[in-house]
Amino acid sequence: MFAGVSGKMKEKTLRLAAAVCLAVSAALLSICINQAIRLSRLEKTAAAETSKLEQAQSQIGELKKELAEKEKPGGNVPTAAARKFSYDAKKVQGSGPKIAYLTFDDGPTKNTPLLLSTLKSLNVRATFFVVGVNCQKFPDAVRQEASAGHAVGIHSWTHQYSYIYASMTDFMQDFNRLRNYVTQQLGRGPDICRFPGGTNNTVSLRYGRDHIMRQVVRQVESMNIRPIDWNVSPEDAVERVPSSGVIVRRVIRQTGGQHRPVILLHDLSRSTNTVYAVPQIVRSLRAKGYSFGILTAETQAVMFEPS
Repeated sequence: MFAGVSGKMKEKTLRLAAAVCLAVSAALLSICINQAIRLSRLEKTAAAETSKLEQAQSQIGELKKELAEKEKPGGNVPTAAARKFSYDAKKVQGSGPKIAYLTFDDGPTKNTPLLLSTLKSLNVRATFFVVGVNCQKFPDAVRQEASAGHAVGIHSWTHQYSYIYASMTDFMQDFNRLRNYVTQQLGRGPDICRFPGGTNNTVSLRYGRDHIMRQVVRQVESMNIRPIDWNVSPEDAVERVPSSGVIVRRVIRQTGGQHRPVILLHDLSRSTNTVYAVPQIVRSLRAKGYSFGILTAETQAVMFEPS
């Protein structure tokens, strides 16, 4: 290859070839390094996105479970112990005779006639916070409850948290639909209500952009309707409904020392355990000096402080 070429020329040519090879090698090495860095970054990004996706999927799964339970009428109701009251205990309890308030959410159901018959036999009046879609299934129930001397209040037309707590507009549409229905059934407007999840729930933060409960309370009270919550809850509407005996024991234990207990119970279609617990609850509380009353807008009963 180098025949006829002087020694100096050969050396110069070799040096040039070596320099070219070195430059090419350096360029290739730089390309490889850059590609490795880019690949590493992509792998890190992919790992981070995968982690985010897994977390999101986990959260979605948890929310679906929670929603499925909560959107069952009365499902997964928070206990009284977790609640913050808008009145201090003395103000809520008051003085004078001891009065217990039995309240039943989420009806009417196929078991409402049995519940009404049980209350009649005990000579006890109670308060029913009804659900509109269930009223359509049992169209005579609201009138039957009222004619028996019980109080009827607003709970929700749909009891679908994802709808009613999506916005103030959606909430009031649902609320007013049930208000109008009860008014048509009874010839007078209801003056009490109980919000699904309680007055201090924060569900709207999940389904909407704003927390609406303070606004809801102001709007409802401007309509001369009183929100009422509870301070005794045997959690009788969880997925696995407790036995009648457990319901009785929880009510009696939580009622102890309270002057005006508002007892949260449920008119369920899937279980009669609550109905069968009522006679023992009534007998036990009467033995402790309680009488029974119905809730009205004038009743000084517990209301949770909107968060």
